[in-house]
Amino acid sequence: MRGLHYRHLCSITYGPPAPPSRNPPHLSLLADQCTSLHQLKQIHAQMIVRARIHDNFAASRLLSFSALSQSGSLSYAVRLFDSINEPNSFMWNTLIRAQAGSSNPRQALLFYVKMRRRCVAPGKHTFPFVLKACSNVMCIYVSRQVHCHSIKFGLDLDLHVVNGLIRAYSVSRVLRDAREVFDEVPERNLSIWTTMICGFAQNDRYADAIQLFECMLEDGMAPNGATLVSVLSACAESGSLQLGEQIHAYVEENGIELGVILGTALVNMYAKNGAIVKAKKCFSSMRERNIATWNAMICGLAAHGHGKEAINFFKELEQEKVKPNDITFVGVLSACCHAGLFDYGEGIFHSMKELYRIDPKIEHYGCMVDILGRNGKLLEAEQLIRGMIWKADVVIWGSLLHACQSHGNIDIAERAVKEILLVNPNSHGVYVVLSNMYAEAERWDDVVKLRKRMKEGSLKKTPGWSLVNEAT
Repeated sequence: MRGLHYRHLCSITYGPPAPPSRNPPHLSLLADQCTSLHQLKQIHAQMIVRARIHDNFAASRLLSFSALSQSGSLSYAVRLFDSINEPNSFMWNTLIRAQAGSSNPRQALLFYVKMRRRCVAPGKHTFPFVLKACSNVMCIYVSRQVHCHSIKFGLDLDLHVVNGLIRAYSVSRVLRDAREVFDEVPERNLSIWTTMICGFAQNDRYADAIQLFECMLEDGMAPNGATLVSVLSACAESGSLQLGEQIHAYVEENGIELGVILGTALVNMYAKNGAIVKAKKCFSSMRERNIATWNAMICGLAAHGHGKEAINFFKELEQEKVKPNDITFVGVLSACCHAGLFDYGEGIFHSMKELYRIDPKIEHYGCMVDILGRNGKLLEAEQLIRGMIWKADVVIWGSLLHACQSHGNIDIAERAVKEILLVNPNSHGVYVVLSNMYAEAERWDDVVKLRKRMKEGSLKKTPGWSLVNEAT
């Protein structure tokens, strides 16, 4: 092949040099024992010299290592593939599989198209990899085309294909199609149940995820760790503390190992539901934690008014040399705001980039505006907003407006109202806030003018509402 060097065609050494043999070891077996791309290239060269490269089995072993091994090279695998006259379906599947999991999964779809143009029939091992690529590129149109192909080749009810279809539709937020595929399967395995439950949970359909989990139990299917993680996520977001506690009890009764992922899901569920004591107990019982575990604890404490305790957890994280991420700082900044530790919060915000090399996102700026606003530094907060590289949304300007209301700064409030209306002209509630500020300052002429403008524009404040999930 072009670009390869063959100076040392016989330089492969596996132990001391052996005497010439009429029956040298099968080169495909040597390919399976490779530990580096350099060794693979030497074996490739030997295959060319001995005319074994046209043996599809031997070539497939080279291709498998170069495409799938961490020591391989996907670009080398593609060149090797292009040199094969008639690649078999295994070779096609190997390249599609490798490309689907690469940084450019679109190449897997292009390889599939190329495969069909050469009239190579896809098999049950082809579609799961193609559908994985569809999931990674999140293209609903391609997913539907691949679905049609699976029907054409009679593989639409294969469990691996079904699992790939449900995942592809779910990540594209087309839950209706995913559920139709799920319902059409006559017999479902645990993986299919879990994928569908996960699809609902990841698309904010928490009630559907919990309902499907209950159906799975009624069907006699025992959940595994992956299933429980998805359901716990739904419990965390929907406030279903009782079901989350039942799942925790099930984990303990059945001796399911509380690994990092499942343990983090439990901590997150308890923390988001306000069961802080149980969250801390679960956190302490974990043998191993990752940054997601720490984030669940810090953000949960901050959200439920335990700001100082959240900051203590952050300090403990630093002592244990765990590297924080952007989610960590959202929780810490929120904790500083609620705990009234404004100066400490400002220091944390500036340390993100200086100490941890993390560029603040709009969520961090929103927290910082809240901190400055509550600290009375309204002009500084406004300057921070206008200096952002992003366009400020209603939430950030609204945070500044409410800070202005608390401190009675009408000038900055008027500018904040103008910005809010530019972003969302239907934010009628800001007129009410500004009108109340005028009234408190006894600027009655401005109150009359503003209320007249509201009446002429038929503007109304959107009424608030609340939801109470009453335990049965």
